[in-house]
Amino acid sequence: MNSEPITQITCTLQRPDGSEARIVATRCYDSGLKPQVHYYVLRRPNPDSNWVVCSNIPSPGWRQMPREEYIQRGRSEMLQTVTIGEILRVTSKIGQPMSSIQSA
Repeated sequence: MNSEPITQITCTLQRPDGSEARIVATRCYDSGLKPQVHYYVLRRPNPDSNWVVCSNIPSPGWRQMPREEYIQRGRSEMLQTVTIGEILRVTSKIGQPMSSIQSA
């Protein structure tokens, strides 16, 4: 069993419409050497297309939007591509031992 901690992980998600999303999480350190997790999201419409980085900036005026409108078009491109749960599932693996993801 490998007990080295995971410092970077990539998870590719297949969508029912044939598109793909990819979450990349990396352990990094701030100026005070406090460990942090940095992540970003990529998307592509099909396996033959190039990956595109998703923006994490919400639409202008998102604070004034009704809830339904915010869900449809106010969220950032990142949150339109993946859910918070998918992001947390990937980022929570950082720092765990490698053996936690190795298959038997």
